[in-house]
Amino acid sequence: MSKSKKKSFKKYPNIKHTKVGVWDLYEDTAAIPPSARIWPGFSSGMVIVKAAPYVWRMIKDVASIRECWSLLLGYLAVEFMACLMPALSLYYSGQLISIVQTAVDHRKVDTSLLMRVAVGNMVASLASRTLQYAQQRIATPLHLHIKAYYSVHIFHAMSRLDVPTFEDPAVQRQIELSLPRHAHSSTAFDAVTASLRVITTAIQLISQFTILLNVLQDQPDGLLLAIFSFAHAFFQRTEVNMSSIQHGIWVASTKNEDYIRTEGLKRAIGNPAHRKEIVAAGLGAYLLEEYRHALSRIADKTGDFFEVLDTQARLKDGFSKFTIFQEILRGLPEIIFTLRAVQKPSTIPLSLVSLNLITQTTKAFTFQAFSLYDDTGAIADKLNAVRLLYKIIKIPNRVNIDYDSPYLGTSFPEENSSLSMGVSVEFRDVSFIYPGSTSYALKNVSFKLGKGQLCVIVGNNGSGKSTILKLISRLYDPAEGQILINDIDIRTLRLSDLRRAISVLFQDYTLFPLSIRDNIALGDLPSLMSSSESCISSSSSSTTKSDLSKIRLAAKLGGAASFIERLPEGYDTYLDKPVQDYFSPVPDGSKNVFGRLVDYGSIKGAMGGTSEHNRGLSGGQMQRIALSRTFMRSVVSEDAVGMLLFDEPSASLDPTAEHDLFERLRKLRGSKTMIFSSHRFGNLTRHADLILYMHESAVVEEGRHDELLKKEGEYARIWMLQAQAFL
Repeated sequence: MSKSKKKSFKKYPNIKHTKVGVWDLYEDTAAIPPSARIWPGFSSGMVIVKAAPYVWRMIKDVASIRECWSLLLGYLAVEFMACLMPALSLYYSGQLISIVQTAVDHRKVDTSLLMRVAVGNMVASLASRTLQYAQQRIATPLHLHIKAYYSVHIFHAMSRLDVPTFEDPAVQRQIELSLPRHAHSSTAFDAVTASLRVITTAIQLISQFTILLNVLQDQPDGLLLAIFSFAHAFFQRTEVNMSSIQHGIWVASTKNEDYIRTEGLKRAIGNPAHRKEIVAAGLGAYLLEEYRHALSRIADKTGDFFEVLDTQARLKDGFSKFTIFQEILRGLPEIIFTLRAVQKPSTIPLSLVSLNLITQTTKAFTFQAFSLYDDTGAIADKLNAVRLLYKIIKIPNRVNIDYDSPYLGTSFPEENSSLSMGVSVEFRDVSFIYPGSTSYALKNVSFKLGKGQLCVIVGNNGSGKSTILKLISRLYDPAEGQILINDIDIRTLRLSDLRRAISVLFQDYTLFPLSIRDNIALGDLPSLMSSSESCISSSSSSTTKSDLSKIRLAAKLGGAASFIERLPEGYDTYLDKPVQDYFSPVPDGSKNVFGRLVDYGSIKGAMGGTSEHNRGLSGGQMQRIALSRTFMRSVVSEDAVGMLLFDEPSASLDPTAEHDLFERLRKLRGSKTMIFSSHRFGNLTRHADLILYMHESAVVEEGRHDELLKKEGEYARIWMLQAQAFL
């Protein structure tokens, strides 16, 4: 690692700046106790201590899984027996010294002992392989049971987070650290196996060391050979010390334009979202040349931060004051053996066997010792992951504070029947800034909408229309001002009640990786919940066939029924199937290693087509499916909804579909309150009780359509511009 720059941080004296390739590393030295810097294991020890209560909770939770008891006991028994096998092999190998000693002293071989050693080694080897197989057989179901249990825990932790909390990078990082690093592993099982590995490795080392001492205690120079062999193996170990950044407070950043450019070019060329434009515009050759030129300027410094940190640290430690000492220690055992052989030539066979046994044993012993040291750090990370795994369930929400307290707040409304007459909304000097931004998305916005009224919010993109709808549905809370629902502060209402009373479709609508049937049915959450409870004991889906008539009605109202019914799988079609097919790496149309043309046609035919997601639907059709989900909520659950929020619902629709949608919305609204946002003025504005014209995060004009036209302001000007396009 390169030396720290002589850069002054007068305001932050504890910040240490280090240049690592193209990266700038900033470390808060005050965050790491001096004892941790002197003894790297201190940090790991502190982590293990803090994680201990959560590990105990994990043990109790795993023990509560009925299927895990016998498996866990069997796994422990197999691990314990397996860790004793190396010591048993060492014992039989040590008997060779006795055989050689007898051969040297009496010129004969103890045949009986030799046979016992041979059979013993073979039995130990066979037992090790058998135990290894038994371990795998037991570990697989044990892992699956633990993984299934904690997958529910993680799903629960993720589902309870509100929007601003989930979007927080710190929360995302906390979730990431608590999740398993590989899809086939699990945090809890990794912690269990890592803990057992430390215990069994310690037992293995103690048993081997005890056997080795017994074997060498009567051998001339045996202990001296062992000491020098262990010393060489110890100093041969060079390790990159990253403890300060593993558990400290630090930030690694880069401002190297070439590195940033190369990473951006790699993402652009590898992201399917950019492929059409790259191919259509012929950008491939240009992007390749740009990547080559940028990479050539940083070729010796480029790389992921940890990769560069590891490389520089190893280069620094590759030739140090310990290097020469290591080479001296390397030859000492051979020198001792040579001197012994010169003094007593008759002991050469015995010394040679002792040297070979000691060399092999010390290598294995040292490897296990350092594995124990590494596992201590690894187990600290794994146990810390267990701590984070349990802490994510308690991450405090910024808005949705009543997720775990469903009865917190004022019930809304007092009578569900009142929702049929709509809900009133009032903004009083509301301002809002999105997390991570410095500019206002809304600034001093005030308006009042009565029960059952229709409000259309118009304005350019980015003027704040969508933000108003997000604040009404309380995805976020305003930074300033007050929002009243039925003259009650929105913050005091029971959030679960508020969400049930509102149906909303956002501009950035979501199509879930589920079937079209499920995507639409999710609009009627109360019915789904009751269906789910009735289907818990069965294998059927909560979206039963009896609900299909409601789903078809919602699809018809959303304008999606006609094209859905033309799809091969109809409402069971997956638009983006979460489980994709796997294909062999040989591309279609090429030749395989046998010279045969690769053609997947027959395989796909036998499969009845592939299960790849449907790419044939247009943006307008996808939006109609999202609209159908909103209609499922607002029409099928008519009595439970008092407000309809639509954010640019016609953005991807053609003029005919847009006109039909507006007519359906107007007729089906009934007495409900509706707020509709759009940057296009249409027939809906003619019937609006209130029009808000927004510009640069503020309401600049408000009133009815005729009133705003008479003012001849900005609304009237844009209305005329859009009307002229159809004249």
